[in-house]
Amino acid sequence: MPVPTKQISLAIFIFGCILIVIAGCGEKPAAVVNGDRITEKEFVGKLKEATGKQILQQMIDRQIVEDAFQKAGLKLSEQDIAARIQEMQSRAPTPAAFEEYLAARGVTIEDLREDLELQMKVMMLATKDVVVTEEQLKQFYEEHKDRYDKPLRVKMSEIVTPGKPQAQQALEALNKEGASFAAVARQLSVSPATREYGGQLPLAAIGDIFPLELREAVSGAEEGEILGPIETQGGWYVLQIEQRLPAETATLESAKKQVTEEFKGSRAVPLDRLLRQLRQEAVVKIVVPEYSELASDYAGPQELPEFGEERPPPVVTPKTEQPAPPPAGQGE
Repeated sequence: MPVPTKQISLAIFIFGCILIVIAGCGEKPAAVVNGDRITEKEFVGKLKEATGKQILQQMIDRQIVEDAFQKAGLKLSEQDIAARIQEMQSRAPTPAAFEEYLAARGVTIEDLREDLELQMKVMMLATKDVVVTEEQLKQFYEEHKDRYDKPLRVKMSEIVTPGKPQAQQALEALNKEGASFAAVARQLSVSPATREYGGQLPLAAIGDIFPLELREAVSGAEEGEILGPIETQGGWYVLQIEQRLPAETATLESAKKQVTEEFKGSRAVPLDRLLRQLRQEAVVKIVVPEYSELASDYAGPQELPEFGEERPPPVVTPKTEQPAPPPAGQGE
């Protein structure tokens, strides 16, 4: 349900081009190939044919979510969005690695912020009617308490080499006065995942470290210690332990925010049902004729007054009274 911001940007571009076409500029070239012109009108026509319907519906649904969020009186702070972004950044080895991850997907940090904001608003709408009691939280915590404990964790850097001689060469380089682990990793490591980042790895639980030879070596290591050479099936490693965080046993109080979020999420309205509900409550008029079939997805009133017209009074159709449901516990 959340709408990728890049698609929104494309939609804005498409409809901006439509305005240009309407203004009489549609015969301007979008490209010239061997002297033959591809006009803006042709270009926009292909864009609309390929993605126009999907993107228009996504834009409508996004606006429906925004309107429903405001109508429900819900609030989402910039601090909450920033905290979610920071959480994602912490999973990358370095800030530069995170930026490259976004760039490789054609996404800016602002695109990410907008997408996360929409996702968080959708989840808040899906959970707004969930009732939370202390007893329910306690029971949920007891049933899932292992997930809130924090195991022993380490943050380390690696140099991966194809053989023991190269690993020994890395160790010799590290033993020189003023040597930098990051500089040696960039020079000698063959790991495509970490070499450019000076060998840095994200914070990881000891139990998640593979291969097993590395896990065994790291388990008893101290901060600042350099380990290696360590032989594995995938190569020879030299490691530096940058940070070591001890295991922590969680309590309900220390994990209450996470427990509350997960409890509410477990009882959230399914997102497809939420979308159907929001569409049924929305007043949508599809103005572009070629996308008129989209109107069938929205059960609310389809006709809106044209600009400058007065809205006619609503027609109220009497409803036939339905028999009251049987008391709880009685069968049919």
